[in-house]
Amino acid sequence: MRVYRERKQRRQAGADDGFTMIEMMVVVGILGMVLAMALGMTITIARHMGVNGIRIDQSQQAKVAADSMTKSLRTAVLPKQLSATCTGCDVSAFLSGDVRSVQFYANLTNDYTLVLAPSTITTNGPSKISYSVASTGVLTETIRRPNPHRADDFDYQYTCTAGSGGCLVTTRDIARRVSTTQQLFTYYDRNGAVLAPPLTGDELASVDSVDITLKVQESPSTPGVDIVTRVTLPNAGVLPEVPTSP
Repeated sequence: MRVYRERKQRRQAGADDGFTMIEMMVVVGILGMVLAMALGMTITIARHMGVNGIRIDQSQQAKVAADSMTKSLRTAVLPKQLSATCTGCDVSAFLSGDVRSVQFYANLTNDYTLVLAPSTITTNGPSKISYSVASTGVLTETIRRPNPHRADDFDYQYTCTAGSGGCLVTTRDIARRVSTTQQLFTYYDRNGAVLAPPLTGDELASVDSVDITLKVQESPSTPGVDIVTRVTLPNAGVLPEVPTSP
C-alpha cells in the first residue's frame, strides 16, 4: 500500500512539471526552420509556374503567327494568273520585301469558283497582304481586298478607305514581343541563292521561297521561343531564267 502511494505521488508530481524555456526555444527554432523551408519551396514552385506560363504563351503566339504567315505566303500569286489587267499585275507577286516586313498579292480570300453576272459589284480578286514588325515588337497582319468593282473588271485597285463603300481591309496583331533585331524574312530564288533585302525590281520577281525566323520573348529573364520554317511559293510566277550563250 505504501509503495502504491509513493508511485501515485511521483506520477502526480511529474504531471505538474511542464516545459523548460530551453525546450520551448528548441521547438520554436525547429518550427521556424520547417516554415522557412516550406516558404522557400512555395516561392520556387510559384516562380517556375510563372516562367512555364510565359513560355507556353510565347510558344502559342509564335505558332499562331508562323502558321498565319505560312498560309498566306503559300497563296502568293502573280495577279495576271487571275486575269488581272492592273498596272504592275504582270510584274511580280511581291510588292516589297525587307528583313522584317513583306507585302505581296495572294489568292487567299478570292472565291474564283463563284459565277457572277458581269454587272455584279464584287471584291473578288487577289488580296494585297502585308506583314510588318513595329519597333515595339508587335507583328501586324493587314489584308486588303480589291476595291469594289464589276465582276468583268479585272483592273484591280487597292485605294479605297477601309470601312467605306464596301471596302474590305482587315488588320490584326498576330504576335507581341517579337524580336526587333533578328531577321524575320529571308528570300531565295529558284536556285536557292539568298536575295539580299530590301528587294527591288527583278529581285522581287525572282522570289521562289521564303524563310520565316520568328522569335518571341516576353522578358529578358525568360528564354525566348524560336520558330523557323521555309515556305515555297508554287504560284508566285517566278520569272524564268534566260540561258546565257556559251
